Formats: sequence, C-alpha cells, structure tokens
Amino acid sequence: MDLGLEGRAFVVGGGSRGLGRAVADELVVEGAKVLLVARDQDSLDEAVRELGPQHAYACAADVSAPDAAETVAAAVDAELGRLDGILVNHGGPPAGRTFELTDDQWTDSFQLVVGGPIRLLRALVPKLGDGASVVFITSWSIREPVPNLDASNVLRPGVAGLVKVLAQELAPGVRVNSVAPGRFATERGMSLARTRAEEKGVSVEDAMAEMAGDIPLGRYGDPPELARLAAFLLSPAASYVNGVNVLADGGLIAALP
Repeated sequence: MDLGLEGRAFVVGGGSRGLGRAVADELVVEGAKVLLVARDQDSLDEAVRELGPQHAYACAADVSAPDAAETVAAAVDAELGRLDGILVNHGGPPAGRTFELTDDQWTDSFQLVVGGPIRLLRALVPKLGDGASVVFITSWSIREPVPNLDASNVLRPGVAGLVKVLAQELAPGVRVNSVAPGRFATERGMSLARTRAEEKGVSVEDAMAEMAGDIPLGRYGDPPELARLAAFLLSPAASYVNGVNVLADGGLIAALP
C-alpha cells in the first residue's frame, strides 16, 4: 500500500530511540522528512546520522518544560518549512503506587503526559496543513490499570479524552487518533521487566517470560510493528479515521471496546 507520505514532513516526539525512533524510521522509508524531538542531543545526533541528514533533523527539547513548545515550533520553521503531522510521544511517568509517589513526581508526570503535549500542540497545530494528522502514543493503561504504574493509570486515560476532544475540535482539517501499545521490546519495556524481577526475586529473563505469557500472541511486540500502524494513521491512507484509539497489544486486553 502506498501511504502517500512522499515529500511530507512530521514532528516525531521521542524520536531518538524506542517506539518514536521506529516511527521515524518508517516515515523516512515512506519518503517523508522528520524532525526528531528528544532530550538527549547525542542520541538525536546519532539518529540523524543513521536516518540521513537529508531526511531527518534534530531538536533537543524536554516536552514537559515550559519553553519546549516554542523551541520545537522554531525548529519546524527552520528545518521543515511545512508540517503534515505530529507524533506526540515521550517517556513514561515513574513507576510507583499512588501514595509512594511524591507531590513533585505527580506534578512532573502531569506536565510530561498532559501539560507538555497540550502546549506543544497549541504551538504546532496552526502550522499544520489541511489533511494533516496528529497521533498520540499512549498506553494500554488507558483501558486497564497496570500494577505499580499508578501515575500512568491516572493520567493516560485523560489523554484518551483529549484525543476525543481534539478530534472534534480540529476537524475537518486535522485528524487526531492514538495508539495504545502493550508490552514492547524497548528500553521502557526492559525497565518495567527489571522492576517486576526485583519485586519477585527472579531474573529479568524469567520476568519477561512471565509477562509475555500474559499475551495471547506469546511475545513482546517489536517496535516496527507499532511503527507501521502509527505511520498509517499519520498518512492520507487513513483519511477517514478520526478520534479512535487503537490497541497494539497482541491481545493482552481482553475487554470489549
């Protein structure tokens, strides 16, 4: 299928590694240009080298910081010159139970998951052309609480609500959707497996095997599997898909929509 992404330009949050990097890879393969946004300049520079400086550009910014939106908006003007879509993606909140997390951790988590993305979109949406697309990377915690990830369990469902609101408010010119990944073989996925291993006193390999056993497909997802879905939603090929959340979890969540 031709996704119609040739010559288009996208902002990719968390684009230097993990799921964000996988989406950037897919967009570039399809002929798009990408502005990678992440906190670490060295990781960004490496990603740009690997993707090719004619296809990828770097913008070092922490989406939770108050000035990040202006930084990214300026980079869009300087490097891309146009904007056809935005992948809203970032690191996850810290693990922990509700009362174990400090006030500062709750505040920082809100800025990371909700406040920062809203500021980013406020700055970037006016730059989007007609027929553009916004895709949020959320989490399966929007459908079912994940043990020991209470900040994510509380805040991610709010993002699902934001997607629905923006899908109404930005239409017909801009579509807004989200993808909710389950357990993927990323640094974040490994970190959660290490936490599970420490809690249960087992090896990381055993913890991952146990967690994979909860998934009907019997394995963790590979980042390119999610990237292809996100690229489709960002593309004109998904021109009548708006306001939906798509689970990419290998069947982990058994509940009806």
